[in-house]
Amino acid sequence: MLRAALALVAMLAACSPALPDAQSAGAQVYSVRCSGCHGIYAPGSLTGEMWQVQVERMQREMLRRAVNPLTEQEKYLILTYLKAHASDAAAPVDAGSPARAG
Repeated sequence: MLRAALALVAMLAACSPALPDAQSAGAQVYSVRCSGCHGIYAPGSLTGEMWQVQVERMQREMLRRAVNPLTEQEKYLILTYLKAHASDAAAPVDAGSPARAG
């Protein structure tokens, strides 16, 4: 059973877009929970606020379809991950570049 589940995850990963920080807990939960019903979307395809709305909408859709909704922990991990990589996420600061005085 475990081998079948791992094989399924591997197959789905092969068909999905490469996720940033793919080994993080948020990426893993996002990939597993969301790919069960539809393809996953690149986190940078929406803004953080749009992801918030989309996850809330999907929660309602899961309830409507009698699918176990995300737990609070899953929702937190997914939203934190998606918002960190959203199209409006702050660009990471390059530690090697000099700070600019403002």
